[in-house]
Amino acid sequence: MAKKKRTLLITIIAFTVFFLSSILVSNSSLSKAPSIAASKNCKECHEEIYNHWKNAMHSMSIEDPIFKASYMETYFETAGEAKFNCLRCHAPIAFLNNDYDLKKEITKEGVNCDFCHSVKKVNLDNQTYPFELEIGEIKRGPLSNVESPAHKTESSALFKSSELCAGCHEYTNHNGVKVLGTYSEWKTSPYAEEGTHCQNCHMPLIPGKIVKSEIKSSNRKQINLHAISASRSTEQLRKALKVEIREINKEEGVVEVVVGVINVGSGHMVPTGIPSRKLILLVELKTPNEYFSQQRIYQKIMLDETGKEVKKEYEFFLKAAQVSFDNRLRPRETRVERFAFAMPKNKKITISARIEYLYKASVLRPTEIRVKMAEDIKSISK
Repeated sequence: MAKKKRTLLITIIAFTVFFLSSILVSNSSLSKAPSIAASKNCKECHEEIYNHWKNAMHSMSIEDPIFKASYMETYFETAGEAKFNCLRCHAPIAFLNNDYDLKKEITKEGVNCDFCHSVKKVNLDNQTYPFELEIGEIKRGPLSNVESPAHKTESSALFKSSELCAGCHEYTNHNGVKVLGTYSEWKTSPYAEEGTHCQNCHMPLIPGKIVKSEIKSSNRKQINLHAISASRSTEQLRKALKVEIREINKEEGVVEVVVGVINVGSGHMVPTGIPSRKLILLVELKTPNEYFSQQRIYQKIMLDETGKEVKKEYEFFLKAAQVSFDNRLRPRETRVERFAFAMPKNKKITISARIEYLYKASVLRPTEIRVKMAEDIKSISK
């Protein structure tokens, strides 16, 4: 009897040891599973690049108040389902760690350093999550023959290609309507034919150190700008367009003004991105005591299934069923517009033409944002 008890005790102990060791091995394996690194880790070596990223929209993609307001509307409209769609780009790490409630600090980093530098491929056929990643020791980038004391490196042509950006800057909704088309606009442009990619304009080379001198000496004196300036940058906006008063004709009590608007610096349509963005060409005729103005609007208009115009940002993604109008400026396009004004009584006339970028965002209440992109002014006399 004592022998049977001893045998049973040994069996129980052995099973317990095996069970606990299985748990320990399982936990050990989980703890070693690769995960996205916090961007502050990258700062230890790549401080200048980190600072550019930290103060730019990619790091704020989930904290941006304009996005937050639109996201909350979408979230409640879809009973929470919007998180799977919106966060794939604004908090792409949520897809990896299942933190769709945004409780972890790493998820709140938005489009963080390690996420981008772990992308191996972008598959636009996968609308759920177009990014194919390989997370771990290897960090990918555009440079070749680069060694790091902190991790392995791999040169990837993807990082010199617009395809890297396409995963978030191209989107077709469930109705088959292309809501975001920045990538395809570039793809059909002269820039694509010439081999000029998104990075050439939005991540140009600037003076800087790729790595801290105390970490490793490097002969490279330039880095790619990681601020990735776009429509929130007035400097970037003003590079895109040129406006010029080409003719002023006076006859039979009428002043005719011919204005040229040229997309001189954008490899995609202007405006691009969310269809709530517009351009306004405003032509003004002034005398010391009179004022007249006319305008043209460049925009993409979408309708829902009932034929009603879609205006709210979240509705473009959920409700847009067709594009009813699109007169935006294509890359390198020149648009010529004619305006006719009644001849003013005063002989001293000043005519101005300017392009304004107009964006209506919802932050607590609808807010209108206007940026002057280009202007031309001419004075004439009768």
